[in-house]
Amino acid sequence: MAINDRIKLAPALLQLSPRVETLRDSALRMAAGCDAELVGFVVHADLDEVSDKTYDQVRERITTQLRKTLPCRSALALSAVEMESWLMLFPDAFPKVRRGWSMRQEDRRKDLTRLANPKEHLKRHLGKPPYRESDSPRIMEEAVKLRQVSARPPGNNRSFRDFADQLASWKNR
Repeated sequence: MAINDRIKLAPALLQLSPRVETLRDSALRMAAGCDAELVGFVVHADLDEVSDKTYDQVRERITTQLRKTLPCRSALALSAVEMESWLMLFPDAFPKVRRGWSMRQEDRRKDLTRLANPKEHLKRHLGKPPYRESDSPRIMEEAVKLRQVSARPPGNNRSFRDFADQLASWKNR
């Protein structure tokens, strides 16, 4: 189940605890409403910055607060800059959504956590029609259909790897 509350975590490090508590309370209410146990919790946040030492600090602070506050396992999907940098890990999915789309070869080799504005980059370089944020769910659906989504996709994106590693740790608990 999804909680679609727009709670800003990454820019709110000084007021993080009450925000995570709000997420916890919403999740526990949802679980109780379905007579279900809350066994795992994934939080997505766009960092809105490239991956650097700030990324490490933000990731550590939010992860620590999630572990301290939630009564279950948690994983933080903290995408460096924007989620589009994760979508770019699955270049073969783009032409499945729009025939005219193709990722450039040089973009397939980049450290996507250092791309300053991946959304604008896709709009500029992907092809016609221009990329829109509303295309992202279909891109992920196609990546799943193509069986490209894995803990270690072929591209380079540390923030995706960190998220995948947290999910993988759930098996060990």
